[in-house]
Amino acid sequence: MLGRGSVGKELDDKVFIIADRAKNAVHKYGRDNVINGTIGALYDEEEKLVNFQTVVETYKNLSSEDIFAYASGIEGTFEYKEAVKRIILGETYKKTYKNHFIDVVATPGGTGAIRNSLKNYLNPGEKILLPNLMWSPYKLMAEEVGGSYETYEIFDKNNEFNLAAFKIKVLELMEIQENVVIMINDPCHNPTGYSLTIKEWKDILNFLEECSKLKNIILLNDIAYMDFSQRNLKDYRELFKNLSENLLVIFLFSMSKSFTGYGLRAGAQLAISTNENIIEEFRKANKFSCRATWSNISRGAMTLLSRIVLEEKKYEELLREREGYKKLLRERADIFLKEAKEIDLEIYPYRDGFFVTIPVKNNIEKTVKKLEEKKIYTVVLAKEIRIGLCSIPKKKIYGLCKKIKECL
Repeated sequence: MLGRGSVGKELDDKVFIIADRAKNAVHKYGRDNVINGTIGALYDEEEKLVNFQTVVETYKNLSSEDIFAYASGIEGTFEYKEAVKRIILGETYKKTYKNHFIDVVATPGGTGAIRNSLKNYLNPGEKILLPNLMWSPYKLMAEEVGGSYETYEIFDKNNEFNLAAFKIKVLELMEIQENVVIMINDPCHNPTGYSLTIKEWKDILNFLEECSKLKNIILLNDIAYMDFSQRNLKDYRELFKNLSENLLVIFLFSMSKSFTGYGLRAGAQLAISTNENIIEEFRKANKFSCRATWSNISRGAMTLLSRIVLEEKKYEELLREREGYKKLLRERADIFLKEAKEIDLEIYPYRDGFFVTIPVKNNIEKTVKKLEEKKIYTVVLAKEIRIGLCSIPKKKIYGLCKKIKECL
């Protein structure tokens, strides 16, 4: 009875299955006796979900109309779009990008931003280029819109971004596709915690500029974890100025991590170009997709973000609050990295963010079973395990590397 495009589709989400096992273990053995590394949200040292108080208090003081009424625009309110521009491109974006055209389309979370972008830039049957280590729903979304995916080895032998492998795959896709759609999750790459250097970014963009002379290049940058990076954002923002007209950059924004607003499901696409027509077609096509898929997003979430970001005092309060948790996350990472180095536990290169990832060279099912016997729960990838430092208190990180190595 299914339409041909839906036959055989079934979601086998291993993350939620293992997360359920971790929750059952906590219920059975007690929280203190279980290390739950499956959670992809920020938790405090008492293992409770972090909610920034600035966000909570602002939301509480919204009027019932601001929470429950329909939003005024399909692609997002003016205030929300302005707030997203300031977050991604900086407070002085109008001056910094004086000769550029910019637009924002509001979406339900970063996932909606990804889905909209793939729907409107990935032709049926074409492949999006992904790193071999990635957030797996990228693949599902490509398939959902009638495409598929190609991967490249993200790291070279020096544990740096594998520019050579990246170039090979881009050139291969250019030979057979009208559009070349590329996903980069930076900074704070999920699942490894790698952040590209400014030089690595320049090398990528210089290459894509050359490619754009021959084909349309659409660069999707998933910035869901951007606000937990140690990166100098001024240098980062400079990278995306004055790019070729045939190189379209779309930032994929999420309110979940940066504002601890996971369940509010608010995000956005932000496109920037030196060509006004390209941005106008971006707005029209993605607005159409919004109306045809979810209509518009939560008015309450958009009002919440706008009230904080566009009010200087509130935004400063939020930044101070977030900075404290960035510091906590860094402390957790430093403990893990130091102990991993001391016992020679191999991990993928980590610089920032919520997660670390460990390669498993032998039987991964056997390794996972051993870990769970020690009441350690991780997200299982193809030949790797991902650990959410974002949710594990420091006291449980001490000694964790040794326990993991014993299971490998």
